[in-house]
Amino acid sequence: MKGTDVDQRPEGSSDPVAPGLRTEGSHPTRTCVGCRRRDHQSHVMRVVARPIDGRIIAVIDERRRLSGRGAWLHPDPACMETAIKRRAFTRAFRGPVDVAQLAADFPAYLERRTGRPDSPPSSLKAGQYPHGNPMRTQR
Repeated sequence: MKGTDVDQRPEGSSDPVAPGLRTEGSHPTRTCVGCRRRDHQSHVMRVVARPIDGRIIAVIDERRRLSGRGAWLHPDPACMETAIKRRAFTRAFRGPVDVAQLAADFPAYLERRTGRPDSPPSSLKAGQYPHGNPMRTQR
């Protein structure tokens, strides 16, 4: 039928989901400012710009609760190096930001997150979710 609003989906297909809406079981995704790859929000860390001593400094938001615009970064030294080299934090925060403290705090953050300084950050230990917290089998 031409000119009518008849459903054109093939038979047996499920209802389409409107673009931008999440389906059950989907996760929010974020783009890493270093490698520019999209990943689950739980796989990347949040960095925010904070005014400290009259300067704007990029800091790691471990609890993801600090106010303000956030930038997302994989907990990977290569992504951090690329983001600093490309000045991605300056672009993400829409202004000049000091990343020296962030670069200094990054190895300690990786050690806390993975438990060992020499383990690759993308590898998962058995029994842990990607964000590093142990899985619970009992509530």
